[in-house]
Amino acid sequence: MGVYLDNAATTWPKPESVYLAVDHFLREVGATPGRGGYQQEEQAQQIADEARAALAQLFHAPDPLGVAFTLNATHAINMALKGLLHPGDHVVTSSIEHNAMWRPLMALEKLGVEVTTVPCTPEGVLIPADVEAALRPDTRLVAMLHASNVLGIILPIAEVGEIAHHHKALLLVDAAQTAGSYPIDMQAMGIDLLAFAGHKGTYGPQGTGGLIVRPGIHLETWVEVVQAFHHALKRCRMNCHYG
Repeated sequence: MGVYLDNAATTWPKPESVYLAVDHFLREVGATPGRGGYQQEEQAQQIADEARAALAQLFHAPDPLGVAFTLNATHAINMALKGLLHPGDHVVTSSIEHNAMWRPLMALEKLGVEVTTVPCTPEGVLIPADVEAALRPDTRLVAMLHASNVLGIILPIAEVGEIAHHHKALLLVDAAQTAGSYPIDMQAMGIDLLAFAGHKGTYGPQGTGGLIVRPGIHLETWVEVVQAFHHALKRCRMNCHYG
């Protein structure tokens, strides 16, 4: 077996605890949270709630209920951008973004969202003053990565967050390369929406990721899911009598 050097894309091998947790869930729990009211479903829901709480603690998020599980960071970024931006909105980004940010922004631009790209230096350095100069009264969002998977450079997110909030704009951060590997404090850094991968620095399996949203921010849905059955069942368990 050769030496694995692709950890920036997917970490491997995983900690033994990850293998054990996945194996235990598949063998002993197996149910889907929010899809019933029986014991295994309740156990699955508890595991999901504990994961949300752990992630909120890791990233110092304001509320565990703001943690949404996704397929990966790309899914999370699309959820944030397409749930937040509308035609006529203005968004500011950097010139060194990953395709996970570029492609949905370019798609939204075709629909009427205005995008301003702030150029970084040849070394990939982002000057916060350049971000501020790009902001406008109609700027809805500043969206950028935390660290580049190509250059390895870390952007000054805390400074950008302070500037964005001063101008009444929100900050979305793509933390695919840093989540779990580099300290992230959503509240101290002024991050309103944090997208992260589960299969990289957080050592989860492929097909996992998340979007953490600060309380008070409303995202429109771009994928509709069925939740009514679970809520109806809960009400029935509380209010119905069988006989």
